[in-house]
Amino acid sequence: MSLSKANNDCKIGNQVKYLVISPGTFDRDTLSFPLESLPGLPYNEEWTVAHILRDQTSGDLKTSISNRKLAGVKCQWHHIKVDCQELEKAKQLTAMAFEVISHSILPFTLATPATIPRIERETRAYQLLEGSGLAPRFLAHVHENGGIMGFLLEKLEGRSACFQDLSICEAAVGTLHGLGLLHGDVNRYNFLVTEEWVKLIDFERVQENASSESMSKELESLRAKLVDMSGCGGGFIFHDDSN
Repeated sequence: MSLSKANNDCKIGNQVKYLVISPGTFDRDTLSFPLESLPGLPYNEEWTVAHILRDQTSGDLKTSISNRKLAGVKCQWHHIKVDCQELEKAKQLTAMAFEVISHSILPFTLATPATIPRIERETRAYQLLEGSGLAPRFLAHVHENGGIMGFLLEKLEGRSACFQDLSICEAAVGTLHGLGLLHGDVNRYNFLVTEEWVKLIDFERVQENASSESMSKELESLRAKLVDMSGCGGGFIFHDDSN
């Protein structure tokens, strides 16, 4: 059995299971690497979710399991679906995104049950932007235990935007607005400046049929966003210590 800290899931045999650990069950240090502290989990039984808590009276760990169908992304528009177990994680990019090895190295975003709504919005955004050139190409849905839990994108080389990129970023956002979409978070890290042009990424706050007023405010805020060097909007970015 292996445990993934980032996704609160574990792998037993060839099946992925989800663990729900109640607050106060473990201290912070133990929670960082909880596998050795977990109670025994059934290997051969059919289950998808294990709830683990500590009895306040006895201090003993208690486990309840269920075989409920896990929530998944409903927006399934692409014709290619890839099993997450066929993907090998090569590098963690952010708290939810990885580079993975399939036939080549690709960015991969995986949801937990709690983050499904965010992945739902992003998946829908990539559907609306298909063929626009505004975003990286959407390559496939990723499924886990039969439910869609993430997606694969093409890997692009580039950098975050800065103030010198204001004109091309304004053009990209203007084109997005022309499609009736509000990005929702136009910080400098959500632009990928490539040799050819610029791509928009991270559409978890996208809004369809946005009002003209909201789009104007978003465009007006772009100048300040591109000069902001505080790191706000960069999220939790993981760097390879070997570089």
